[in-house]
Amino acid sequence: MPGGNLNKEIFLNTVKSDAANGTANAVSMLKRSCPELSDAHCEDILGTIIGAMNMSEADKVSLVVTAPPSFSISARTTMNVVQSMINGAERNILITGYSLSSYFSELVDTIVLKSQRGVFVKFFVNDIDKQPGFDKILQYKGRFLKIYNYHQEDDKMAALHAKVISVDQQQTLITSANLSYHGQQGNIELGTLIESKQIAKQIDDVFTKLIFSKIFSEV
Repeated sequence: MPGGNLNKEIFLNTVKSDAANGTANAVSMLKRSCPELSDAHCEDILGTIIGAMNMSEADKVSLVVTAPPSFSISARTTMNVVQSMINGAERNILITGYSLSSYFSELVDTIVLKSQRGVFVKFFVNDIDKQPGFDKILQYKGRFLKIYNYHQEDDKMAALHAKVISVDQQQTLITSANLSYHGQQGNIELGTLIESKQIAKQIDDVFTKLIFSKIFSEV
């Protein structure tokens, strides 16, 4: 006989917490509610629930493509996704730049304007002394616009090669495309747009740790 009603919302939140922290509180909850279930059955049920949750997250991943104009594909273009993310940001923007060309001057203006309106921007740059495209944005660095440089004296070939944009700790674009004309329109580039708070937080955590480890230096 059941030992009591199981609050579904509390139970699902406990399952999520267990998955994130490696705990097993949901098993105890399920056992209290359904004492006739064995530990193995409880674990099988929780495994199915977690699998369904992960599948739901995976369904929120979409393809993003840069391709020649003559090439037709049923996917969002890199340029449209980048513009949409930056224009739609309301709280924070994390962005990396292996290279930034003058082609992105309007986007730079938008980023600056967003920061002046209270959107917190963290811009990670590869070897900023060799990036004239960042001269303009450097003029506006401040409380809401932080710029971090990656430069390795010990290894001249090392570089910040990741191309990432993450906004509002919700949407994340991971792509092969640089912030340049060819990266957005001329080349063949592939990326994924991920709608996931967990992935966005993980990415922010990675870059935060790199700052604290002095891999990046604030400009």
